[in-house]
Amino acid sequence: MLDQFQPFMHNFIDKIVDVKADGNCGYRSVSDLLGMGEDSWSVVRYHLKELGKFSEDYTQFFGGTERFEELRMLTLQLSLTCIIVSFR
Repeated sequence: MLDQFQPFMHNFIDKIVDVKADGNCGYRSVSDLLGMGEDSWSVVRYHLKELGKFSEDYTQFFGGTERFEELRMLTLQLSLTCIIVSFR
């Protein structure tokens, strides 16, 4: 599958996962890359939606906007560093 990407990108790709393409493939890929298996996609989806829905509560819990944004950006960066390919 690596040959589907431009050669300059190869050094930035750690792992490629092949998940079921059903509209939840992004969540499936993240759950699989976290070691939970692709069928745990709903857990990832739930927690990501909860983070946005209760951002004010999490901001207070983490001690302020700066720390919350740091953690939110870390979550975003982790998802962006995963090259996800779904071809089932």
